[in-house]
Amino acid sequence: MLHLQHNYLTEKEKVEGWELLFDGKDPNIRWRSISGDKFPKEGWTVKDNTLVLLPGRKGGDIVTREQFANFELVLDYKLVDSANTGIKYFVSELKNVKGKTTLIGPEFQLIDDFKHETVKDGKSPETSTGSLYLLYAPKNKVLNKPGEWNEARIIANGKNVEHWINGKKVLAYERGSEEFRRLVDQTKFKEYENYGDASAGYILLQDHHDKAYFRRIKIRRLINSPKGDSLGAEIMDLN
Repeated sequence: MLHLQHNYLTEKEKVEGWELLFDGKDPNIRWRSISGDKFPKEGWTVKDNTLVLLPGRKGGDIVTREQFANFELVLDYKLVDSANTGIKYFVSELKNVKGKTTLIGPEFQLIDDFKHETVKDGKSPETSTGSLYLLYAPKNKVLNKPGEWNEARIIANGKNVEHWINGKKVLAYERGSEEFRRLVDQTKFKEYENYGDASAGYILLQDHHDKAYFRRIKIRRLINSPKGDSLGAEIMDLN
């Protein structure tokens, strides 16, 4: 079972190098608005030691105050019916073909696979939960329904990235590979030179105007392995 105090590190986790990105009280410590230096005054709130994204507000995306290179990120998330949000990583400033600079990076999609019109009944797997949005579809995932907690995990080691859901690896890819570049060229991301290639970047939680909950947000920095070997993330019981 998950700890009753969700935003908590065990002594073992501390030794392993884990850091909390949210202490259950003050998100401003580790997060800021994508458009400013402070945490948004509206759109995001803290309730019951949980970071809550409120629907239909103007909070906007939030990003970590610090950039990360090789890392393992874990968080619990809960969606309401038909909600859509996401976790972006290696977020950095890129210019599009029109010369406009945007903070952008690869996205671990979080969406209601059961009821959202764009993905329910197996539609558009490359935009379903756990996908690398628009590029790679997840495989063999097991999701809890909206209103229940799920765990998302991202392991980024050099150019090699893995997406995990509820203790199971659902996809792996290599940033900047020939296949990656070919897929990018088939999407709107082709407008951004070197999309997904940043050596380090911010972590971003997306405000897609739907209600979502986040807790137990933690990260540890990794020493890059030349092979980008999987760390074998341990399976967590979310029931």
